[in-house]
Amino acid sequence: MAYKLLISSALVLCLTACGSDSSTSEAPITPEPALPEVSTYTGQFFDSAVAGLNYKTASQSGQTNQLGEFQFQGKESIIFSIGGIELPSTVANLYLTPLDIYQTQDTNQIEVVNLLRLLQSLDADGDASNGIEIEESVHQLAANLTIDFSASDFEQQVADLVSKSGAVNQALISATMAIDHFKLTLNEIGQNNLSSCTKEHEKIGHTGFFSTFAHNVSGKATIIDDCTIEISQFSYDGGGPDVYFYGAIDHEYTSVDAFPMGQKLNGKIYNNARIFIKLPQNKSLDDLNGLSVWCTEFEANFGQVEFTP
Repeated sequence: MAYKLLISSALVLCLTACGSDSSTSEAPITPEPALPEVSTYTGQFFDSAVAGLNYKTASQSGQTNQLGEFQFQGKESIIFSIGGIELPSTVANLYLTPLDIYQTQDTNQIEVVNLLRLLQSLDADGDASNGIEIEESVHQLAANLTIDFSASDFEQQVADLVSKSGAVNQALISATMAIDHFKLTLNEIGQNNLSSCTKEHEKIGHTGFFSTFAHNVSGKATIIDDCTIEISQFSYDGGGPDVYFYGAIDHEYTSVDAFPMGQKLNGKIYNNARIFIKLPQNKSLDDLNGLSVWCTEFEANFGQVEFTP
């Protein structure tokens, strides 16, 4: 999703001579600076298409429509929520699923499973195959609610919300049912080429180890297909503000062409973790040869890796 930069042309000011013995000149006119043209994109959130999900970016906010659509601008992070239940911040993209929210490809990861169960249980008509609709009354019920999607007592945390939601399901659906439905959705997404990743680029298989600069960053990065990078053996102490994985050419992470990938890393400690990150829809492997754990607030590089064969 490229930004179009508008470049103002220089204004040439002429000095006009008046009379034979004297001259006057007009004061130079200072042009108003041209503002960059900002593109707004439409993304979609899928379990099935989820309607009525609150979302917020730096420039946009609202609720997803019947197609699960939301608005965002390039390089923005997005937070989805149900009342007071906020999901982890992630980089906005044309297509997002609970896997992107929790930065994994594992449909059995506990946070993913519990999010799937909650979304499908709150669907107004109880039939996730025709889309999921979160009604406004659910947001009101959940206004003061916070949920730990990894907790062992997750079912107890959401039981009251589900039973009072007015949805057809009055209790949380099973993990098996939720996962089976989501796998059907992923198959449909793949068949429509919404998020499928080919394996054609010459950089597939390139890898490297992070050089540590701050906050105990370490690990290994491997390009596994045309739009996915695996971070393995990853460690980070979680101490920086507004931290993302950033891609760039020749480690120019302050460049306008540098870009974030995956979920914000704030506040979470990683120890020998395995993470999968996706390239944004408008980017390819041609747009990077290195990766950084990058603090956007202070433009600080906590650790970087250079991809080599």
